[in-house]
Amino acid sequence: MREFWGKYPDSEQYLKTWYDTAINTDWKTPRDVKQSYANTSILKDSRIVFNIKKIPID
Repeated sequence: MREFWGKYPDSEQYLKTWYDTAINTDWKTPRDVKQSYANTSILKDSRIVFNIKKIPID
């Protein structure tokens, strides 16, 4: 993550907040995750895409 926010500094605080939340939260179901991150995409096979922050990519 540090490498990513080194290239895209606007993402740093968003990623740090997401990481802190993910480490300190005991999500049991996809619904629990959606309550924390409404823009989360729930995929097959228990995979989740966190839409943390849109940033322009060169």
